Amino acid sequence: MQINTLFLALFAAATASAAVVPIENRAAANASAAQFGSCNPAMSFAFGRPGRKATEGTFLPADATIAAGQQDALNPNIITNAICNQLINVCGVAKASAGETSCLAAKAVVAGLTTKDQTTADAFNSALGVSA
Repeated sequence: MQINTLFLALFAAATASAAVVPIENRAAANASAAQFGSCNPAMSFAFGRPGRKATEGTFLPADATIAAGQQDALNPNIITNAICNQLINVCGVAKASAGETSCLAAKAVVAGLTTKDQTTADAFNSALGVSA
């Protein structure tokens, strides 16, 4: 129960932050981005991807390196799992590093949601401090 409360607090803090990074916080934002190796762990949501109906929204990693070989999915948890795995497998992020820990925390945020739409991708990206 304490872990769920922690994730909710982290999610609330992340979503409350502004989209524009003030000049004095840019160094911290760049350091945060460096924890993800050579990749951007953002998740995208879009309607009508190839092979899908125009009204069918799916999730996919935004970074081409992470998305290589990955099909889009109706279930965001499939994509968050793939993103966290690929950070280790192809992006140069070390196991048990801040990058992996951050990704697993954002993955838990998504697992706790009941949504499967743009707000879901936004919650994941916000928890990581990245954008698609």
